[in-house]
This record gives sequence, structure tokens and C-alpha cells, in this order.
Amino acid sequence: MNARATKLWQDLQSSYYFIPALMGFGAICLAQLTIHLDGVFASRLAGAEFFFLSKADGARTILATIAGSMMGVAATTFSITMVAVTSAAGQYGPRLIGNFMRDRGNQVTLGTFTSTFIYCLLVLRVARTGEVGDGSNGLAEFVPHLSLLTAMALTLMSVGVLIYFIHHVPETLNVGNITARVGRRLRDDIAKIYPEELGKEGNSKDFDFDIDTFKQPGAIEVRARAEGYIQTIKIDTLLEAAQRDDAVVKLEYRPGDFATRGDVLMRIRPQKDWEGEIQPYLSAYAMGQNRTAHQNILFLADELVEILARALSPGVNDPFTAINCINWFHSAMKAFLRGHVPSPYRLDEDGALRVIAYPIDFQKFASVICDQSRAYIASDRNTALKMLSVLTELAADAKDGEAESILIYHVEKLKAATLQGQLSDADKSDISRAFEVVQK
Repeated sequence: MNARATKLWQDLQSSYYFIPALMGFGAICLAQLTIHLDGVFASRLAGAEFFFLSKADGARTILATIAGSMMGVAATTFSITMVAVTSAAGQYGPRLIGNFMRDRGNQVTLGTFTSTFIYCLLVLRVARTGEVGDGSNGLAEFVPHLSLLTAMALTLMSVGVLIYFIHHVPETLNVGNITARVGRRLRDDIAKIYPEELGKEGNSKDFDFDIDTFKQPGAIEVRARAEGYIQTIKIDTLLEAAQRDDAVVKLEYRPGDFATRGDVLMRIRPQKDWEGEIQPYLSAYAMGQNRTAHQNILFLADELVEILARALSPGVNDPFTAINCINWFHSAMKAFLRGHVPSPYRLDEDGALRVIAYPIDFQKFASVICDQSRAYIASDRNTALKMLSVLTELAADAKDGEAESILIYHVEKLKAATLQGQLSDADKSDISRAFEVVQK
């Protein structure tokens, strides 16, 4: 499966129609099964005391009522979902629309109502009252007892799903749950920073390879044939192509970067005369119009920054939501400090260097969080003190001297931004005293 197939699978999972379509197909199969069982065991089911309905007219009425009500509830559910998505996009940022689209609760709810409607419609097709005719032209009455019982069970399940949906929508719009969902995914994805899953990790000291050879004659440039954001890099395809052609590949772009037509996506350095093709390398890339969180932790960090920025805007003025975002900044940065940044040198199974892909380091990650949020945090005393406390704790816990220097740098820039801002003299005095504690 190449990168485009991977991208298509991700798009399907984040769509509203994929899960309902699967559930609708399941409803079709279930309807065919129960109708077949009704035909095989018609006499036994008609005589069972458990089935009180013995006429086809009553069965058709019940099935028609269920089908009509399910479509009405499905339309209402879809309307509520769209209102929730629109409200969240306007209040918390358009980047969060994908999170609501991927919400399994909304997808299953819509799928439950539509699949129940499909099931009842298919069973309604075979329920008949019977017609009088000569010989073989007459149709006997057929009451799908088991199918009707299944329709009733699906109706009761749909009522339960509706109650769940009414409870689920306010929960998904709760800003605390939104930031927690983004923050947890960011923290979890840090454990597998790209290109952690690309081959085996290598050290530049273990092999003799000059990176400058990519600039010398003989190196092959693979240029983009379209423009957009790089959403997926299929690592298995890339590694197999490099191993097959006995070449070393240096990636110039990471997932989440924007590339224009003609940009050099990668450079290939063959170890022998080049006899390969460019297409297998291009098939490892999938591009789209939007950034995604797949293989891109900076996208999740940007989502938290956007929530923080909107919370501290004059129209909202919600410092407590901003402080909640800072707490998840703390969790993510601590996970980054305690984690392991993968080596850019990736090896195949035989230990040969095949791919050079530079990961996101702590300096870049801290810059995305601190530099993008500093202007908003510096305008509010409470969030400024909270961010100062978080950066201080991280710097004290940092085991790497370089990471400690980066955090101290952001502490000093935060102090300068708050003292030069529009805070009152009393608030600036609090910031200065807090910074003195940080220095100690």
C-alpha cells in the first residue's frame, strides 16, 4: 500500500460517511439473513406464543413507522452535529474540525439510525398481505416475524444511542475535553516522532558517508509534481526502493511541510550506476490541501496554541482555558525531554544506510509552543506566571544542558515580553519577582 492509499484510508476514517456506510451494508446483510430465516421457519414462528402479531398489515405499519421515524431522527442528529462542528470551529479554531469529524460517537450514531432505516425498508419490501389468484398466480400472505422482532430490537438500540448522543455532544464541545484530547494525542505521538518507525536507527560514526555527496554530480533530485502539504510519507515504500536500487536517500521535507511544484522532495545518491525509476520514490509521498496530525506532532501543538490564542482574545478573555492549554504544553514538553529523539540515519535490515530524514528536535518543538504563544501569554498576568512556572520546572528537570539553555532562553524572552506589554505596574512587579525566583 503506497502513500496515497494510506492517505485515502485516513481520509475515510475521518469522514462521516465511512462508518455509516459500513453499518448500512451490515444492515443489508442482516435483512437478507432474517428474511431467509423467516422463509425457512415460517410455520414454526407463526405458531410461537412469543409473536403476538399474526397479520401482515400490522407488520407493515410497524416497519413503516420505524423507518420514517429513523430518518427523522437521523436528520435531526446530522443537524445537531453540523451546528456543533460550526460552533467549535468558530470558537476554538478551524483546525479542530478534523477532530469532530473523526469522532467515533458521532459516526456510530448516524450509522445506527441510517442502518435501522435501511433494514426496515428492506423487510417492508417482503411483507405482504397476499393476493387471490388462479393457481400459481396467487401470492400467499407472508409475515416476517423474526425480521420484525429484529427491527424492534434495532429500534430500542437506536433509542439508547440517541440518549448517548444527547449526552455526548455537550461533552465534545467542552473545551477541557477538547484540550485534553489534543494534549494526550500530542504526548502519545511524541513517543514515535518521525522517522522513528523508518527502518533501524543508526549512528553517523558507524559508517563512512559524506553528506556533501548529495550536492555533487551523480546525485538524483526527485521533484514534486504537485503542490500542497505533505500529509504522509510511506516509510516502507521508501526503504524498499532505496534498498532495491542500492542507494541512500536524503529527505528534504517532513510531514506537515508545504511543497510547491518543482521543489526537491528528496535527493538520491546511488552507490552504483543508476538504473532505477523515480516513480517508486514519488509514490512514497502523499500530498493534500490541509495539514494533518499523521506523522506531524507540530500540527497538534499548533492546535493547542490556537485554542490558547482564542481564549486570550479580547472577545473571549478566558485565562483559565489558556492555563489548561499551558498544562498540556507542560505534559508534552516533559515527554519530549524524557523521550528519545530518533537518529536521522535510518538503516535497512542488513545495517546499511538507506535514508537520512532529520526529525523535529526540542529546539524546534519548544519554538513552536513558546514563540507562537508568547504574544498572547504576555498580555495576561495569570497565564504569564503559569507559563513562567512551567518553563522553570522544565529547565530544572532537564538533564540535557542544551535543552536547559533553550528553556532559559524562552524564560528570558517571556519576561521581556511581559515587561514591555500593556500590563499594569503591579502585574509587572509580580512578573519581576517571579523571574528573580526563577534565577535562584
